[in-house]
Amino acid sequence: MTEAMFYDKKPDGAVRCRLCPHNCLIKKGDKGFCGVRRNEEGVLYALTEGRIISAASDPVEKKPLYHFLPGTLAFSLGGLGCNLMCRHCQNHEISQTRDDGAIDRLYSMEPARIVREALDRNCAMIAWTYNEPTIWYEYIMATSLLARKVGLKTVLITNGVINREPLEELLPLIDAYRVDIKGFSEDFYRSLTGFPFLEIVKRNAEIAFHAGNHLELVTNIIPEMNDREEQIDNLIKWIKESLSPSVPWHVTAYHPAYKMSRSATPASTLIKIRERGLKAGLKHIYLGNIRSDEGSQTVCPSCGTILIRRDGFSTVENNMKKEACPRCGTRLEMFRYD
Repeated sequence: MTEAMFYDKKPDGAVRCRLCPHNCLIKKGDKGFCGVRRNEEGVLYALTEGRIISAASDPVEKKPLYHFLPGTLAFSLGGLGCNLMCRHCQNHEISQTRDDGAIDRLYSMEPARIVREALDRNCAMIAWTYNEPTIWYEYIMATSLLARKVGLKTVLITNGVINREPLEELLPLIDAYRVDIKGFSEDFYRSLTGFPFLEIVKRNAEIAFHAGNHLELVTNIIPEMNDREEQIDNLIKWIKESLSPSVPWHVTAYHPAYKMSRSATPASTLIKIRERGLKAGLKHIYLGNIRSDEGSQTVCPSCGTILIRRDGFSTVENNMKKEACPRCGTRLEMFRYD
């Protein structure tokens, strides 16, 4: 086990974890809410440091990231635990387990091996994904330092629930910050995830954007929960005014999972949200978990030329000239080729 970062020791042997907004007060022998940080005799340890449950080479588009090194592979790593308890979680078997035995069954992969594997698989980046990666904080820091030295990019696929100080210390080692904006009201956040953390998630997206990290957003649309026009309009307004109209926004269809059994999101709902966002001035809105030609293409916001055509997670046609449209020369503001 590795001693955790960002915690305070208390006189009675308890510790206060300061990694995420739960700010757990953890007694001796207990774990924090995330399930992977434990107090052993007054010292907080990261239980899953150097240990993973899954590793795979995925298209970067699967993350989804559409404007970050398109057509390349990401070496994707997942572990255990989460600092939210989303009722519709697709990966609840790994995110919601609190079983010490599950931690014991993880297999080891030290940072140097991760970097070697990523290079051997011709991956352009390492992606921390599948469960909430920021609770793996020390592991990400150590691996990202090595990745930087060999030219590998690093990507966080995150729920955005982390305290400001650890986020700002981590961001210089992260190239792309792909964050879930699950809805646009604190009541919805509390209902879906158990906690009213919307303002924290928004703040952290703004911090990453203004720090120069590549940013893409995902919102999973759940019928009669976060699809109301007022919520959608407020989310669109925030993207435009606090970030940029050029930030890619992935609007995805909910499907029943874990503790939520309501019907899946109809494609028509996503299409209407996309049209609403484009009319309001957003430049790049993509549709996920449905088949949609228009909702998967990258289009020049100035002249309408199709720049990148996708089929599922595959890039089948790329007409861009670096970050610019070959027809009119418009440079996409939120796009990374290297």
